Amino acid sequence: MKKNKNIENMEETEVKEADTSEEIKAAPEKVRKPEKATKRRKFNPRSFKHGTMSVVLTVVFIAAVVVVNVIVGLVSERFDTTADLTDDGIYSLEESTEKYLGEQLTSDVSFTVLTPETEFEGRNTAYKQINELLKKMEMASPHVSLNYLDLNQNPNYTSQFTAETLSTDYIVVESAKTGRHRIISPTEYFLFNEEYLYYYGRQVIEGSNIEQAAVSAMMYVSNDDLVRVAFTEGYGEQDSSALQTLLTRNGYEVESLNLTTTGEIDADIDFVVMFAPSMDVDNEHLAKLDKFLDNGGAFGKTLLYFASAEQPQTPNLEAFLNDWGISIGNSVIGQSDMNYLISQFTAYAHLQQICDTPYAGNTYGSQLYYYGANMRPVVQIWGDDSRGAVEQQVLIQTYDNAFLYPLDTDEEFNVDTAESGVFIDALAAYRVHSTTQEISTVAAFGSYQMADVSFMSMSNGSNADFFINMFNFISGKEDSITIKSKSFSNVTFDMNVQTATVLGIILCIVVPVVVIVLGIVIWVRRRHR
Repeated sequence: MKKNKNIENMEETEVKEADTSEEIKAAPEKVRKPEKATKRRKFNPRSFKHGTMSVVLTVVFIAAVVVVNVIVGLVSERFDTTADLTDDGIYSLEESTEKYLGEQLTSDVSFTVLTPETEFEGRNTAYKQINELLKKMEMASPHVSLNYLDLNQNPNYTSQFTAETLSTDYIVVESAKTGRHRIISPTEYFLFNEEYLYYYGRQVIEGSNIEQAAVSAMMYVSNDDLVRVAFTEGYGEQDSSALQTLLTRNGYEVESLNLTTTGEIDADIDFVVMFAPSMDVDNEHLAKLDKFLDNGGAFGKTLLYFASAEQPQTPNLEAFLNDWGISIGNSVIGQSDMNYLISQFTAYAHLQQICDTPYAGNTYGSQLYYYGANMRPVVQIWGDDSRGAVEQQVLIQTYDNAFLYPLDTDEEFNVDTAESGVFIDALAAYRVHSTTQEISTVAAFGSYQMADVSFMSMSNGSNADFFINMFNFISGKEDSITIKSKSFSNVTFDMNVQTATVLGIILCIVVPVVVIVLGIVIWVRRRHR
């Protein structure tokens, strides 16, 4: 029986489909395999080379930056790489400070700031200026080391300074060689506005004294043989703080000496200063001064005596000075020449002339003025003669046309009939040891106001320089160090036309051109690789 043709065709189709399915099951990998296989990338030596070089250059560049930063850090710690652009140079050391650090300081000195550095300089710009100058001092001398200490983390540090008060922001200066130390407080290394403090009761910083305070401390702690200066008390002496401060800042050790309670003056004291006593001194106490000056026949001691126009009669003191050929006149020196008056309102405050002596040093012939007021004449009672091995030198005298106003006159004073001429304001009498050549000196000054704070602080005055030169000459110390305070009131950066032009060319032309040229060079080189 014949099958229907259509049915046969359907069966053949089913058989073919079945055969096809069997083939698919038997070789599934042929179906899953993509028509085009992905090509494997070949190794490219050129790309590998450039990639490696990029990594190497990046590593080298980073390493170079790190090395440069380390080198810059080391250099900046040892050398001053900063520039002070302020008009008054408040961030720069004075020439005299650099000279002391570079030439005169020969032993190691340490500075310890009792506050962490970031906290110390972060208080305000005034503290930052102090810190910058301290770091410059460390860079200027291999003998200076600067350290910072947190008192909260080191509470036992203060135990070694039992007799003194320490607090944050204080600076301790020490010398391991001598074992001495000095503490500098903020009131010493800052200048404060006294008027503001008086009226408002609050301190306002207007300047810096850090160089003066630091150099003074270094001179004190590093000096092997300190020169001791004792100021007498017990006889109503005038305020001598200005002279004491000046001596302290120049490395002298200042102390007090009460003649009424001291049995014998310490033989290690070099100078005794009697600063205008307001009463006469007992002879038994003057005998202590005589013994001090004789120094067991060795000499080498000095007495400075300052008179005052307010003193009463002092016969004991006068007799003591007479033994050295000195007398203090019972009058006050005036000046009739208006060219020498300090103020037109008084004839008794006038300029003096410093004489050419070793005591004066570089103040003789200086362009600065020497001030004086209410001076009594110092008289050479032997004239120019020497007696008992005592010799004399005039230290300071008036200009022409000076006159004497008697202190004990009851009559109406007439300048035209007064004694006039040139009078001595300061005189040194000395004895020289015949064998050792050691010298004992008595120097008399007609007025304590020559060493008053008002005259000692005059910027155009030579009073302070004269006294330091005299002390240095007598004691054999080196030249004085005069350091000016730095004011914060007018901190400016003045740029002249030449400086402005140079900076303009560098910033507006040179730097951009260099950057553009480097960019072009790099682009061209990479373009042709």
